[in-house]
Amino acid sequence: MPKFRADHYLIAEFEDVSDTKKIGENVLASLKELSELKDLAIVTKRMEGKSWFEIVGRIDIPAGSKAFWAMIKKELSQREPYHLFIRFDMNAEGETIGDARTNVKSWIEENIATRIKKNTAVKTLKVLQPDEVYLPKLE
Repeated sequence: MPKFRADHYLIAEFEDVSDTKKIGENVLASLKELSELKDLAIVTKRMEGKSWFEIVGRIDIPAGSKAFWAMIKKELSQREPYHLFIRFDMNAEGETIGDARTNVKSWIEENIATRIKKNTAVKTLKVLQPDEVYLPKLE
């Protein structure tokens, strides 16, 4: 069966973001439950008076993967309407690219989203393809 690049993003808004470190630790614990996610680590980042947490690692699946990256932050904005952003750079098998994308989306919803919802109070959670993520209008 052919392999396709089928990257996806998970975005979530949390009920309470007063302690992003605790949220980051809960998300990390959720992700560590999956054998496909390897070498996971959480780091603190700071720039221009803002701070956030990043979770880095890799995805080990037969179809292949490039990277895994997550960010947890307090602020919401029109450009970044989320507290949690996870990027899944992965390949998937399917008869068509649509089938491959459907397989990846299902895997993320069944394996990642359910664990995050179980361990963290989530207001909203979406699994998106790259073309569904906010793109600013260029003038």
